[in-house]
Amino acid sequence: MRRLAWWQRLSVQITIPILVAVVLLLAGLSYFMLEAQQRAALRSAELELRSSLSAAQGSLNRMYSNDRTQLIPELLSEIHVHPRVNNAAIIQPDKELVAVYEPKLMTGALPDFVSELESATLERVSQTGQTLIEFHPQHKHIVALVPIIESHQINRQARRNMLIVEYLHDPQFYQWAAIPWLPLTLLAFLFVVVGFVLWWLSQRNIAHPARQLADAVTEFGQDGRLTASKLPVRVPNEFGVLAQTLLLAARERRQREAKLRQLSAAVEQANENIMITDLKGNIEYVNPAFEETTGYQLDEIKGRNPRFLASGRTPAEEYQQLWQSLLRGETWQGELYNQTKDGVEYREWATISPLRDEHGRVTHYLASKLNITERVEAEAQIEYLAYNDVLTGLPNRTSCTRHLERLLSAVETGQHGAVILFDLDGLQRINDVRGFQFGDAILQTVANRLRNLVANEKDGFVGNLGGDLFGVILAPQPKTTRALLEDTQVLVKLILSEINQGIMVNDEHVSVTASAGIVIYPENSESAEAIIRHAETAVHTAKDAGGNQTAVYDVAFSHELEKRYDIERELRTALNEGGLELYLQPKMSTAAELVGVEVLIRWNHPERGLVSPAEFIPVAEQTDLIVDLGKWIVRHALAELKRLPEPITLAINISPRQFRKYDFVYFIERELQSSSVDASRLVLEVTENLFVEDVKDIVSKMTALQQTGVQFSIDDFGTGYSSLSYLQKLPIQELKIDKSFVQAISNSEQRAIVDSVIAIAKNLKLRIVAEGVETQAQADYLAERDPEIVLQGYLYEKPLPVKVFQSKYLQGD
Repeated sequence: MRRLAWWQRLSVQITIPILVAVVLLLAGLSYFMLEAQQRAALRSAELELRSSLSAAQGSLNRMYSNDRTQLIPELLSEIHVHPRVNNAAIIQPDKELVAVYEPKLMTGALPDFVSELESATLERVSQTGQTLIEFHPQHKHIVALVPIIESHQINRQARRNMLIVEYLHDPQFYQWAAIPWLPLTLLAFLFVVVGFVLWWLSQRNIAHPARQLADAVTEFGQDGRLTASKLPVRVPNEFGVLAQTLLLAARERRQREAKLRQLSAAVEQANENIMITDLKGNIEYVNPAFEETTGYQLDEIKGRNPRFLASGRTPAEEYQQLWQSLLRGETWQGELYNQTKDGVEYREWATISPLRDEHGRVTHYLASKLNITERVEAEAQIEYLAYNDVLTGLPNRTSCTRHLERLLSAVETGQHGAVILFDLDGLQRINDVRGFQFGDAILQTVANRLRNLVANEKDGFVGNLGGDLFGVILAPQPKTTRALLEDTQVLVKLILSEINQGIMVNDEHVSVTASAGIVIYPENSESAEAIIRHAETAVHTAKDAGGNQTAVYDVAFSHELEKRYDIERELRTALNEGGLELYLQPKMSTAAELVGVEVLIRWNHPERGLVSPAEFIPVAEQTDLIVDLGKWIVRHALAELKRLPEPITLAINISPRQFRKYDFVYFIERELQSSSVDASRLVLEVTENLFVEDVKDIVSKMTALQQTGVQFSIDDFGTGYSSLSYLQKLPIQELKIDKSFVQAISNSEQRAIVDSVIAIAKNLKLRIVAEGVETQAQADYLAERDPEIVLQGYLYEKPLPVKVFQSKYLQGD
């Protein structure tokens, strides 16, 4: 690593600006302190002078009133005793001297001072009778004009002379004696300490980690090694993240190298004959299996063309097709007849592929060859796997489809057949708890039971369409649709009952149920794939009904699926291209004051108009689309929260599927930081169903977000998974009473529920929100139970578009 000049070092580039900033800050503070000192000194001088002049004014007025003017010179001499009083005299508005301090008159300083006074100012003071004190920085003195009443005459205005005083005040910016050296010294010391701490922190968290990273990158680039102990992985900033990333990169490189070694070892140890040639077909490498099969060593055949292996039985057209495929850059597969070094003929299945470099250019050819015996066995196994399920031994989906196609092609008028699908309920949960081997044993038992039961049905066919989905195909019979359906339902009940019988697995008794879907063909479709697809729709309908149910396919099922598919597709388009908008519904205090809003989503479809959330939210909930929709809502809602005045809060409904995502906390924190809003004004509303699974993980996420200030509310409280023991442990700040309870307050039982929820919230010191308030009677009842309750509903306002809400509620902001 090359050495940097002193001015290129990171520590210098950080330290010098810090020191310059500290010096400038200290100089600025000193300047303002000195300026404040001078202002204070001037105010003190003016106050002192005004106080003295008030006393002198009173004395002079009494002297004139009592005709004791002989004491005036004595008073003037006393005024001159003050060290800063330079001149003092009594004059008339026309500048004529009335009484003076003789020493000042003799020096000539007083006449000069009087001559500089403005006549207009003297006349104004004489007429108004108000004392005038002015600071003249250019003369370094304060001039005071004090009106004195010389005498009173009947029916005439009082005659005023003026006491003039010149008070010296030096406006020099600083005075060394008056400077507060101790505070300034302490302040300078503080800045030095702060500068040192900043320099030390920059060295510790920036300069030193940067040097470590530079050395580590150099080491990594030279030999690929990286010493973890020399990296600043614990530095709490971007350098720490970069160090961890560098460690991950080094680990990934080691893993790739290890994988490359493994691949090389795999080629060396492979049972297949592997050969690599150049573009002319000359051999460059063969693996040990090739040497063992042919008897040739690499040193013997390196640089030779593989044609020396040919026994002569491979048709010339096969070689032509081989080279035509390779020259087109395609892989060729076929059989070749070759012979060993000893002249023994063998047949092999060869796969020859072009090898390309990083630019896509073909550089070599790779041949992988299998003996014919192995090939035949492999083909037989492939044939079996293509049409049978390995675990249960039943025909797989492909076999079921082909069998149904044959039945459809032979069906006659008036004949009807049936397809029944059985999907085991809750097998995934059993796999999670007991493992897949345990679940496989259950599948094998169910397969055997189905096989035995359907064996009694004429031309009955049992298959496994994948995992825990079994199918029974009944051949067409000369029966009506109704008659066949009744017989089929009897068979289904028998099968479901048999499946529900206990199963012993590893000395453990297990009971499982299944959901069934029935399709009568050929009425419902003309193709085998469509019939099976309709049967899957029916079985899914049965599972959605709670499981252990039977559903007969109805065309409405497909229409519903088609509708859901269209909604999902168009909603995804709306997320990316526009069409979604936020609505805000106010939350009011019992005094009808706006205290918060709840964000609601609306979809303005270009053809169907405004689509109700009741239509598209359930569809989104079934897929991860609800996560993308939730992120869109959070981003746009935080932008609206930034426009709302404090302390109004904003509530967002969070889907359980979104909340359970591993990056949910990080996403909320990142959006809060980018939007620069107060996290304490954000309320995340979750339903009780969120806590059905993995409560510990949910609580940890809520706690992490609560530490940033985010508040949590339990929405629709009392309608889902209620547990007071969990409620006490949850980091929540609010309970939201479901509107079904609020709107039924007139019912005594519902009132009891509302009262209980309010009591629970009060005991837990939680804020209460009542949604669905539509009448004044409901609002009055709730306010009577809790004056602090927050009310939300059509009584106050329906959800409004953002712009309408702003114009109505924020027009004064």
